[in-house]
Amino acid sequence: MPFCVSKCRYCDFNSYAFTNQNLEQHVDAVLQEARMRIAGLKPQTVFLGGGTPSLLPAHTLARLLCELNTICGFRSSSLETTMEANPESFDKATAQAAMDNGVTRMSIGVQSLRTDVLQAYDRVHSPEDALRAYDNAREAGFQRINLDLIYAFPGQTLLEWKNDLATIQALGAEHLSCYELSYEPGTALTRLRDAGRWQPAKEDTCAEMFSLTREINAAAGYEAYEVSAFAQPGEASLHNLSYWRSLNYVGIGAGAAGWRDGVRRRNIEKPHEYEAAVFAGKDPVAESESLAKPIVLFDHLMMGLRLPGEGVLLERVRRATGLDPLQEYQAEIAALCAQHLLELVDSQQGQRLRTTAQGLLLLDNILVRFLPDEPSLSV
Repeated sequence: MPFCVSKCRYCDFNSYAFTNQNLEQHVDAVLQEARMRIAGLKPQTVFLGGGTPSLLPAHTLARLLCELNTICGFRSSSLETTMEANPESFDKATAQAAMDNGVTRMSIGVQSLRTDVLQAYDRVHSPEDALRAYDNAREAGFQRINLDLIYAFPGQTLLEWKNDLATIQALGAEHLSCYELSYEPGTALTRLRDAGRWQPAKEDTCAEMFSLTREINAAAGYEAYEVSAFAQPGEASLHNLSYWRSLNYVGIGAGAAGWRDGVRRRNIEKPHEYEAAVFAGKDPVAESESLAKPIVLFDHLMMGLRLPGEGVLLERVRRATGLDPLQEYQAEIAALCAQHLLELVDSQQGQRLRTTAQGLLLLDNILVRFLPDEPSLSV
């Protein structure tokens, strides 16, 4: 669902400020695409993201979920159904509509508990709104909640971040996502940085915050099972794990991406163009590409190495690509293992390649070593 109250300056997702677009019509388009592409799918996980899905009126959200279940049967098949929400639009009625219609996990975009930081990010909610949204989720019956946070705001001190984390942890959410503020191409934030009007935090400070985040969350009972994801026991996101394990997924909606058996697909991004294509009975695909085996191999490594404990199951990669990473990257893996940045470990499922603690800090540098000779790829 691509609409938001406003566009945050750091955001590079396919999202658009809400200016009274016809939300009912857009839901009609999403459901029509669903009928074309996922009838009877019985998905194992579902993720309703954006944009801001909680921007939908409660009755419209209920209709979307109810009809989606009629189309693909997710309520009887999904092990985890997550919905993203922003505090300014996640009221009690929306929370209840989500709970009553099959959502089992709520992900709330808190980002910061400091008013000045929220304003600098162009967020339209307050710290109090974020806490209220959490309460609304609990009151509606949600037993699985994720809270999104961003650190490394310019000038942010370790103590400030530590105090914010302590407040968040005290709420008792089952999952935390803690992201370092990133400067993505084309965003307003990156343009400000390039113009000299925004000074990013220093690399050493970011590294300290990264390590501090893992240390504090571990002490509070949150396992760091991915670069930015922390979960209480048994609360890792199954849907996100499917991405990091390079499993198949189908994307529905404007700008939605999908990955299936080595084919990468992305829908038309602009909502009105997407709607026009769907209502004309056309497939709203913007691009679809069958990737060469070396690129699929790289994707498996790029995603799987984000899981520090699990890493990349080499046999799964061999089955998916027909290539053996230990042969394709023999010299690179040997060198990185010798530098104690990667390690090969045995498990019940077979041999795994994973980062060390030091390697996780240098993951981007590691991945560059694996880039295939494909000029369109970037890390």
